[in-house]
Amino acid sequence: MRYPLARLILALLLIPLGCSQDTSTQPIAAQAPRIRVLLVEDADHVDLSAGAPAVSLDSHPLALQFPETTDVPASLAADGWHLGRLLIRAGALTLAPGDTPIHVNGVEYRGDIRLIPTGSGRFNVINDLDVEDYLAGVVTREIYPTWPLEAIKAQAVASRTYALYETHSAGVNRAWDVFGDERSQMYGGITGETSKSRDAVSQTQGIVLTYGPGDGVIFKAYFSSCCGGVAQAAADAFPGEPYIPPLAERYEGDTCNSSKYFNWGPIVISKSELTRRFHVWAQRQSREIGRPIAELTMSSVYRIDLQQVNRYGRPNRALITDTRGVQFSWPAEQLRTAVNTDAPTGSTLPSSFCKINGNPNSTSVTFYEGHGFGHGVGMCQWCAESRAAAGQNFAQILVDAYPQAKLVRAY
Repeated sequence: MRYPLARLILALLLIPLGCSQDTSTQPIAAQAPRIRVLLVEDADHVDLSAGAPAVSLDSHPLALQFPETTDVPASLAADGWHLGRLLIRAGALTLAPGDTPIHVNGVEYRGDIRLIPTGSGRFNVINDLDVEDYLAGVVTREIYPTWPLEAIKAQAVASRTYALYETHSAGVNRAWDVFGDERSQMYGGITGETSKSRDAVSQTQGIVLTYGPGDGVIFKAYFSSCCGGVAQAAADAFPGEPYIPPLAERYEGDTCNSSKYFNWGPIVISKSELTRRFHVWAQRQSREIGRPIAELTMSSVYRIDLQQVNRYGRPNRALITDTRGVQFSWPAEQLRTAVNTDAPTGSTLPSSFCKINGNPNSTSVTFYEGHGFGHGVGMCQWCAESRAAAGQNFAQILVDAYPQAKLVRAY
């Protein structure tokens, strides 16, 4: 069941909550929307089990009795789906166990499971469920479960906003809305739920972040581990993102200094190793977008320089010069991604917030005076923890993290 964007926007034009924790206001929308989560991509087999019959909801309904404690291998061949000894016709297969969880590769999930062929005997595994149930399996995979409840509630609202934005943007033209991993948000199903995650989700049910005239509309509520004192703008980190105040650069000072990554470095990497990683990164990018990119022609790294910083001194662009004199201007976050591509353990950059010594006379590049962990856009989780420990409620934390954003009950 999909909720069109127009309905979501109407639902968002409700009652701003401000900095109050009052969640008693009656919403207009009757229930939470469903969300489609990509669990396994391009698989050749998965293991399934369930404590109750799972009904195939496709053109020929069929009750499938799964053993509760024994995995049933599922695969796809030319003659159809093979579930243990059972053969089912080819095509998409939906398994709906009702209120009973279903296990996929040993992880327990609520809702329905869809198996969607992708070609050559391979398939995607998608979990369809209520977005609030989804969030219960997300928040303590994205933030420490031992942290104060108000920080986890702030995470729940940010994660809800991010998920609904993705559902009505990237999810429109594909069979799923969000990835079940770091490409969207980490999702652990029922296995990832905790009492705190369930409390955080239920106590903020339906609350999202919006921006703009009136009650505004939802935006892509990015968050990361530790900003290191300065958050960067989404538009600087991710080209193509709009520049809006809730996702602008922001000075946080030492709010997140409890993180071990508040300060880090130096990290020294040879230019030959960086060249290898950049080539791997370029090859992967080319495959992902389906066309060659200029970086495929990059020769050996000659030097790397910071090219631009934001108004608080955090780098947002870097300049890579190869041995032929060809230059490549990258967002600082893209440089971090490329440096960390196919990197051995212990030689990755925690963030792009650092200084760089890429002297052409040296055989290596030194990244030093580093700060933070992650892309640094939106809510800093360690800042949220610090503010919760100081007594702020989730609404106050979010207003600090996303300037000029509003808290609105969507359903």
